[in-house]
Amino acid sequence: MPDTASDVSGTIASKGSADSGVLVLTASPLQRVGAFALAALAKADHPRKVTGEVLLKTVDQITGHLVETVRAAKATDVGGFWLGASYLLWPNSKLNPTARGKQSSSERERLIREWRAYPDPAGWPGVPCAYCGRPACDWYGKVDIPLGASVAHRNTTAPGHEGTPLCYPCVASLWAFPYGASLSGGRAALMHSWDDAFLARMTATTVGRTLRQASAGPSKKQKPGPYARELWVLQAVRAYSQRITAGVELIVLSNSNKEQLYAAQELSQPVAEWLRSTNKDSKRRAGYPALVATQGTKQVPGEAFLAKRAFTQPTQVLDFAIGHVLSRISAAVLIPAETTVLAPLLCSYCREVLTMDDKDVERIKELARRLAALLGQDSRPGPFRDFIRANGKGGNLYGWFRSKGVDWLLFPRPKDTPPVLLPVQEYRLLFEDERSWSWRRLLVFAVLEALAETGWEPKGSQDELQEIKDLADAAGGDQEEGAEQ
Repeated sequence: MPDTASDVSGTIASKGSADSGVLVLTASPLQRVGAFALAALAKADHPRKVTGEVLLKTVDQITGHLVETVRAAKATDVGGFWLGASYLLWPNSKLNPTARGKQSSSERERLIREWRAYPDPAGWPGVPCAYCGRPACDWYGKVDIPLGASVAHRNTTAPGHEGTPLCYPCVASLWAFPYGASLSGGRAALMHSWDDAFLARMTATTVGRTLRQASAGPSKKQKPGPYARELWVLQAVRAYSQRITAGVELIVLSNSNKEQLYAAQELSQPVAEWLRSTNKDSKRRAGYPALVATQGTKQVPGEAFLAKRAFTQPTQVLDFAIGHVLSRISAAVLIPAETTVLAPLLCSYCREVLTMDDKDVERIKELARRLAALLGQDSRPGPFRDFIRANGKGGNLYGWFRSKGVDWLLFPRPKDTPPVLLPVQEYRLLFEDERSWSWRRLLVFAVLEALAETGWEPKGSQDELQEIKDLADAAGGDQEEGAEQ
């Protein structure tokens, strides 16, 4: 068996192709995160730079972190960080055997180093790595591959196989992926993307945080807030400086004996890139706090709920934003101040995330300007009240347009406006399109924006104004039902 790092790196290359000792990126998200984690630990700018002796020294570095646990009696002791993590990552491994309490520190260290040692080339199985196709150095199971089958379960593998064959660079990546994960609550959460530049940056940042947590020693556990993992991804995306070219996955897993879990959800590329723009574009950044304020509830902060909806139901971001603005209408203020601040942000969201066609968005905005001109001719709150009612639950928006369309034809209207209040294209968007609900919500908001631009202020009794407030509250409360359509 080779005795030095140079001997081992030479053996890796001699057993296969010239790049056998090089980290490569495979189709496995965990292996990819682990490869970038090894690059971060080695201070290399890409996994392909982690080869030969650099790879072996980096593996020795992470093995050294495990060795630091040998004097810890339990996970909460000084040096017990990786012992605690091992129960969700590597149950029944040489790090945490059932007989650990009876072992000396030196015996624990010996077992850990044996577990992570470079396999003797004489015993290589002569089969390709399951991840990259290069020569495998050994068979591996659950203690090395999260959610992999135990090597003791022979009925899960073909005859003569003792687990999953992996080459040394690939198994080293799986050993390293926890450095690129958030380890809390008995689960590991990690960000993955097929945008390698984004993945490299986010993994390096997470590796730094994991190293700081491990060296800080035991700390008082704090209960995470709602949707903390989704919020972690959102904040990382917004902090990124370059264009994001692929979606961002949030993977949550547990390999413990108590819970076998692998759950993945994706922040699509349009959503991720739009969220990033809310921090990089000055106008969007100015509107972002107002958007966050529209998303929260008494139980869940706005940014956390924004993160959750961005992952699971992006259309609800628009619905809740407009519903919130409607709920802010009061007897004293019929056009909430947030209207003009949110307008450019929500229009960009419709175009870039909901993929509403630019021409259709402009049609809705032009229709809103005509409606604002119509409603703004009357200082009484009644016409505005009727418009809000028509857009609420049980309202008859079609009937409202039919009535107002006649008024638009018969009575004086602003110059340079078309004779038809609701042309066919806009009609189809509001009443026949598969996203009619979203178009209607956008129309309500655009009318508020257009009225705000004209400085319209209705005059009426407190009872009339309060009626509008009540109708707006009801329309805002329809957001959840509409979001499900």
